[in-house]
Amino acid sequence: MKKAVLLLIVMFVLAISVFALNKDDIEEVKIGKKFSKGSMYVTGQIGINSYVATDDPFNTMPFPLGASYEVALTDNIGIGSTVMFDKWSDYLGMFGGKWTFLVFKPSLDITYHFNVNKMKGLNLFTGVSLGYSILSVSNELGSDYMGELKSEPHFAPFLGLHLYFWENLPGFFNNLLVTSKVYWSVTGDFSGVSGAIGITYKIK
Repeated sequence: MKKAVLLLIVMFVLAISVFALNKDDIEEVKIGKKFSKGSMYVTGQIGINSYVATDDPFNTMPFPLGASYEVALTDNIGIGSTVMFDKWSDYLGMFGGKWTFLVFKPSLDITYHFNVNKMKGLNLFTGVSLGYSILSVSNELGSDYMGELKSEPHFAPFLGLHLYFWENLPGFFNNLLVTSKVYWSVTGDFSGVSGAIGITYKIK
């Protein structure tokens, strides 16, 4: 329930940031802040899932952890990769002891940035994530897992934004952004809506 609420908050922030802009909010973005060819970004992030792949989880990681990297091929198109790690435990309604599920999700990300030349502190983007969910299952009693979950490909369109909260600060902080994404994974056992929020550093 808490994760679903946090996911709704992320989606609300995305919507408000896009639709609440008015004429007073529009101004030139500082030189070097616009997404442009050759720019590189690295992000540390936490995930927010609206689902768990087994029923009634006994214990779950508060937030999946991950990191991503992106390079701008043009002034609008970026390519990069994301790695996410999730973990939860469940008794699965049986007397076989506790089962621990680990999911490692590497992916290739293709992104399109809506590069508005005049926009205050905001870069909106969309794209698709193509990856593979690698599942590892262990049991505290050494039992073999006979369930339906398995490692599998995943495909997830997403919508996101970069927020430049510290663009007026000098040096290191001038290159920091807040990044927020909402994913819709449409394939496999790990399908569903999820989100991610993190801190991005613009390398150049």
